[in-house]
Amino acid sequence: MSSASRFKMQIYSPRWGQNDLYQFIKTKDGWKFENYRCKGEVDKGGNPLFYKALASDSISYPDNLEGYMSIVWENVDALNKKQVQIIFDGLSERVSASENDLN
Repeated sequence: MSSASRFKMQIYSPRWGQNDLYQFIKTKDGWKFENYRCKGEVDKGGNPLFYKALASDSISYPDNLEGYMSIVWENVDALNKKQVQIIFDGLSERVSASENDLN
């Protein structure tokens, strides 16, 4: 699979009442991260920018999200783009469900 493949997460933001878009591209050491607020390099687990972006919009997330992000990073090259996007879609649903469970 192309290392430049872009993966998307759409996570519900209670602050804006809609889904926010978060994008990831695998790099040698982690991810290139981008959303409407910021962009830059993050580690395999998404630190620090991904979690700062979630916090800035008051989005809660499961405690194990960082671990899942690292596992996805480790497996990107063994899967095709569609398979990886399905995993990101599942993570998006878990974060959105976690957020909705708290409200």
